Amino acid sequence: MQEYQPKRDEKNLAMLVHLLPFLGFMMPGINIIIPLIIWLTQRDKSPYIEHHSREELNFQITLSIIVCAWIILNMLLIGLLLLPLVIITAPLIIIFVFIFMVRAAIMGSRGIYHKYPLSLRLVN
Repeated sequence: MQEYQPKRDEKNLAMLVHLLPFLGFMMPGINIIIPLIIWLTQRDKSPYIEHHSREELNFQITLSIIVCAWIILNMLLIGLLLLPLVIITAPLIIIFVFIFMVRAAIMGSRGIYHKYPLSLRLVN
C-alpha cells in the first residue's frame, strides 16, 4: 500500500495551520480557534491536512492547559518571593513553543507527517 502524497496546496495549508496560532499572542483564543476551524472544514477532504490540524489543535489545547495551570500556581504559591524565576522561565517557554511550532510548520511544508512531543491527544 502506498502512503498518501500531499499536493502543494495541502502542504502550504499544513504549514499555515502550524504558524497561524502565533496570532494567539495578540488575540487569546485564536491559537485554538484557527486549527479547530481548519480541522472541522478539511478533515473529510484531506487526510494530510486533517492530521496536521489535529496535531496543532491538540498541541494548542495542551499548551493552554499548561499556561493556565502555570498562571494559577504563580498567583497562589510563588508570590513575590520567586518572581525572578517566573521572569526567567516565561521567555524560555515561549522560545520552546516557537521552536516546536516552526519545526512542525517546516515538516508540514515538506510533506512529512509530524507529531508534537508531550502533547495530550484530546482530539482524535
